[in-house]
Amino acid sequence: MHKLKILISSLRFWLILIISGFVMFALQTFFLGLWTIPFFNYGIAYMNPVTVFDMLFVGFFSVFFGFGVALFIIVRRARVASCAIGSLSGLTSLFTLLCPVCPVFFLSYFGMSATLAVVSPYFWWFRLVAGILILVAILILLERFEDEKIHPVDKSHFLNTLLIVVVAILFMNNQVLAVKLGEKLMGGQSGKEIELSGEFSRDIAVLVTPTVNPFYGAELGLDFSNVSAINTSIGKLSKMAPMQGSAPIDLNDTELKRYIKIGTEPTVTCEFCCGVITLVREDGSPTCGCAHSIAMRGTAAYLIRNYPEMSDADIAYELMRQKGLYFPKQMQERMAKELAGDISKFTADIRYLTQYLDKKEFADLQKEAKKSGFVPYDKSPDMVGGC
Repeated sequence: MHKLKILISSLRFWLILIISGFVMFALQTFFLGLWTIPFFNYGIAYMNPVTVFDMLFVGFFSVFFGFGVALFIIVRRARVASCAIGSLSGLTSLFTLLCPVCPVFFLSYFGMSATLAVVSPYFWWFRLVAGILILVAILILLERFEDEKIHPVDKSHFLNTLLIVVVAILFMNNQVLAVKLGEKLMGGQSGKEIELSGEFSRDIAVLVTPTVNPFYGAELGLDFSNVSAINTSIGKLSKMAPMQGSAPIDLNDTELKRYIKIGTEPTVTCEFCCGVITLVREDGSPTCGCAHSIAMRGTAAYLIRNYPEMSDADIAYELMRQKGLYFPKQMQERMAKELAGDISKFTADIRYLTQYLDKKEFADLQKEAKKSGFVPYDKSPDMVGGC
């Protein structure tokens, strides 16, 4: 207990704990798909809902990771290297599951290694192993800790360092906000802005399944970057659905006619989930109560009300991009199959998704589609979001 009191009285210890703990928290939440890398818009598609248990583990692991790193650095500075390859052993074990040199490094870094940090969000038993080993590592390192080796730290130097870290974090946050503001001012992706690569399966995925938010995404706070975010976005869109949402858009007569016209066209719906043929009936009433369908109706009503200049085909396109997001595998396979056939036999959903292609792009895709053996570009799931 005396050693612990001496340790936590060190400003250097707290600075290292905060920085390393923050880094691990950012890494863990990234692998859970809770944020994307700014500018590159790159994120991890975590395929399960993020639970309270997930966040409790991330908090626990980040705090003890920071504690372990701070303790390790202080112990290493106070002691001579204790293994054959000296300080490099710590770096080596960061990227392996075993350290071949020293059992202390093995225990201290198994629980917080880069390898385990990557895989632990996906397997509960890896989390258990990581948690146990990081606690064992801390206990071993405490035994090696010599409190008299801690020297007073210049408080002004500590505060200056802390301020630099805070400024760096605020700068990154400012850049993220600037990017989001730019998206709001300039709008997100629309069908006319999609560029094809010439690789058939990849182009099918680009046409069917969005990788960025739609142009109206920023104003509604939507995020389609990962499964958890998609479920949240579905909830936001569902609130606006006429007759079903918690804050439904009340369409006037003219708007309702457009809403019914768009919603009664076959395949402009979520038939892969609940089997319905259309979004609404002839009177505008919903055909089913699944989450996908409600969200699409909310989107249709929102776009009709707030973007009256959009054509019915433009609105249907946005709905079908959502459909491709919710059912990526089925929609990619349907598009590849229909492109190999006669355009007059296209289902409405595929017709809308291909409407912005120029003649050459369309001809090139049809040529590739007629070749056998279509394989989806990635391992797309059958369904994303709740039914």
